[in-house]
Formats: sequence, structure tokens, C-alpha cells
Amino acid sequence: MFSIGWRGPVVWWNPIAGYRHAFGPDTPPRPEQHRDTLCGVSVTLTESSDADWLLPTCDSCMSEALIRSENREQRHRDARRRLHDQFGTEFL
Repeated sequence: MFSIGWRGPVVWWNPIAGYRHAFGPDTPPRPEQHRDTLCGVSVTLTESSDADWLLPTCDSCMSEALIRSENREQRHRDARRRLHDQFGTEFL
């Protein structure tokens, strides 16, 4: 069976400003970075403690992360379907 492999994260999560917020997948969040969350909040990241990860998840970031995940899965299914159509059943 053919496998496209790990496609990287859909989003990165980081606790900041009282919630666990999501960030775009291009760059992992690091302390001192200035980033925009998926819900549109501009933050400067800090070092997170273990307890910070127990903060509630931002609902808006979670909704956007789920949409991005569903969109990526659909693109993956479409790519597998195109491979199947071109090369045969081992790509399904």
C-alpha cells in the first residue's frame, strides 16, 4: 500500500493569554515570538509551564483548527483518488 506519509501539523498550540491558542503550521511557536493566533489575537509568546497546558482551549482557535484539518483531509482524499485513477487500486 502506498503512503504519502506524515504531512506535518495542521496547527501548533501554545498556552498564552489565559487560553491554549492555535497558530499556523509554518513555524513552531517559541518564546519571544510575536504571532497572531488563529482567532486573530496578536501575542508575544512566553515560556509555558506544565500548568499552563491545563488552561482551557480557545473555542475560536479550535473551530478554525478543525476546519483546517477537514480541508487538509479532503485534499488528501482527492490526491489519493487522482493517484488511484491514474495508477490503480493500491493507492486507495
